[in-house]
Amino acid sequence: MSGAASRRKGNRWELDVCQLLIQHGWQAVTSRAARGGTQAGADIITDAPIIVEAKNHKQMNLSGWLDQAVAQADDTAPAALFIKRRQKPSGDCYVVMRADDYLALIRGDYDAEDAP
Repeated sequence: MSGAASRRKGNRWELDVCQLLIQHGWQAVTSRAARGGTQAGADIITDAPIIVEAKNHKQMNLSGWLDQAVAQADDTAPAALFIKRRQKPSGDCYVVMRADDYLALIRGDYDAEDAP
């Protein structure tokens, strides 16, 4: 897949993740939309108490992607990877987090006011 096609595929997935978050009551916008077309930091800007990185690749690189998301989170909130499942609808995706972050999140150590 060419670079432009790959970017379009990634952009579409980011929009799908935003819609998924919105359907569940959070505000969400792609960082590209929030920053006038340039992307920096997390892929999705949201009021959910997580830092969102969205990935839509044929080959998975969980450890590399999670390292990237954690570095972008910079201890401000837990990092979460939303990974597209091949041949599945958008809502049927994987979410990957570090176990300590997941447990802190469900314990209630983070809330919407803590989100960046």
